[in-house]
Amino acid sequence: MAPTATANGKKRKSVDGVGAAGKKVKGTKAADAASSKELAKKTQQPVAIASGKLDSQEAILELEEAIVASQRNYNGIVTLLGCLQDFTDPQLGITSAVSLCRTFCRLMALGRLTKKSTDTEAEETILLWLKERYKDYVKELAKLVQEGEGSLQTTALTLLMRLLKDEGLHLRVPGDDTSFPHDLMLKIAQAVLYSDETDSTVRDEFVTKYLDGFHDVRYSFLHVAQSILEEASAKPNVQTIRANMLAMLMSMENLPLNAEGYEISPFYVLDKSIKNKKKQQKLPPIASTTAHRRQCQDVWLCAMKLGLTEDQMKTVLGIMTHKIVPFFAHPQLLMDLLTDSYDAGGVMSLLALQGLFELIKLKNLDYPNFYTKLYALFDRNLMHVRYRSQFFRLMELFLASTHLPAVLIGSFIKRMSRLCLTAPPASIVVAIPFIYNLLKSHPTCTFMIHRQYYDRDEARKAGTVDPFDNDEKDPFESGALESSLWELEMLQSHYHPSVATMARIISEQFTKHSYGLEDFLDHSYASMIDSELSKNIKQDPVVEYEIPKRIFTQAKREDPGETSGDDNQVRDPQEAVGGNTLTELWAF
Repeated sequence: MAPTATANGKKRKSVDGVGAAGKKVKGTKAADAASSKELAKKTQQPVAIASGKLDSQEAILELEEAIVASQRNYNGIVTLLGCLQDFTDPQLGITSAVSLCRTFCRLMALGRLTKKSTDTEAEETILLWLKERYKDYVKELAKLVQEGEGSLQTTALTLLMRLLKDEGLHLRVPGDDTSFPHDLMLKIAQAVLYSDETDSTVRDEFVTKYLDGFHDVRYSFLHVAQSILEEASAKPNVQTIRANMLAMLMSMENLPLNAEGYEISPFYVLDKSIKNKKKQQKLPPIASTTAHRRQCQDVWLCAMKLGLTEDQMKTVLGIMTHKIVPFFAHPQLLMDLLTDSYDAGGVMSLLALQGLFELIKLKNLDYPNFYTKLYALFDRNLMHVRYRSQFFRLMELFLASTHLPAVLIGSFIKRMSRLCLTAPPASIVVAIPFIYNLLKSHPTCTFMIHRQYYDRDEARKAGTVDPFDNDEKDPFESGALESSLWELEMLQSHYHPSVATMARIISEQFTKHSYGLEDFLDHSYASMIDSELSKNIKQDPVVEYEIPKRIFTQAKREDPGETSGDDNQVRDPQEAVGGNTLTELWAF
């Protein structure tokens, strides 16, 4: 048993040697020593939850005061822990948790959780017992953070962070201003990372209130999170840990971009005077922006080593240039990830392209056959993915140099023209201005527009084919310069008026210096339909005055009596030329 507690949670009329305000009124050193010995004998026995029941908040508050007032009432801590563990009444459970937090914070402030050189053996035993109960309390709070719901999680997190602050303030080594309670932060981080990844309540609370607001808390979290991730691969809940860690990393703000010009955010535990050390004095890692960036880098690498799902990889690649690379002290560590993603093809290649370009620009990364791989990304899926706007922005940058060979530029122009034949209108209105800009900046390729045969009729009879090989993967061997941009001429008869109008710029004089792609990148089916519907029609459009009887079929007989009645329905769809499933469905 622990020290003798108040019976059944009721307050004694007079606490041994202690007044109502917690001040000593009687007692001697000898009496205190005897009390400590008696208490030590009881603390050596196994600790069990006290049998006393707390049935009201007033009883809990009275017991809290009694515990702080005298060490004879320390067994009340076990009673409060029992109420918290039972949790049959949530209101009493939360009140017990808050009372225990205040109790331990006051004990820390009074120095009763700190070992002194003058402590007797009995006092050391009491100190060990208190620390064990403190660990039990932290364990219960962490359990609430991990498995609780809504307000219970946020309340438990707030209490843990209060303990973190008081522990760093009162339990630090005397004279050590840089000491931080990393052990308690480890338990907090485990509770948050092990919680259900589908419920972001406690996770968002922790990030926005503490990680974004306090520099020392963020560094300590990253420090302990690294050790959690390194051991996570052997745990059954590795997917939950990985999902929560990625969500927190991606939502963090106020991270140090560089060592210079970054203002350290306020400290939660440490003394603010640490930031004001002289330049010749070396800052501790927890207050150093360089160490902070390195810690952030290590956590990202550990999270990526856990093996990301396809959706997670897409998300990471999408934020690579503005949320990951700027905070890496050594961005070249991402080379393998980006090159493997770029070689994977499809959407992964499109998303990895911008991060790869950042490494080429910042660290002079040498990627062999870069334009050959870039050319391979131009497939029929490119015009339909939602990342095409980002891709065309990069393409405008990659192909802007006038020193690129004409055969390479011609292959890109021809491949885009061919893809426009099957692309949606929103993609075509981006590709055509881009082709115009390429032709304007590389005049050598403009003869692809005006190429004509000496005798067009003879060429048609001879069955002349397009010399461009659309299946060739090497842009230098595609034969694009021997071809022509007949696809753009076909687009001038496109069903959508905006596309047809845009395609006609190729047939006119190139008087415009260039088109700004940003004016076309946000087009979609919805925006194009809205623009058509919002037009002011000055003249009614010409329409058919007779409803056609057929659209996809042509009757075998030109007998107008082929239809039955006045509803213009085909009597027998099988009698139509080229009858198939489409014609059968259309003949309704």
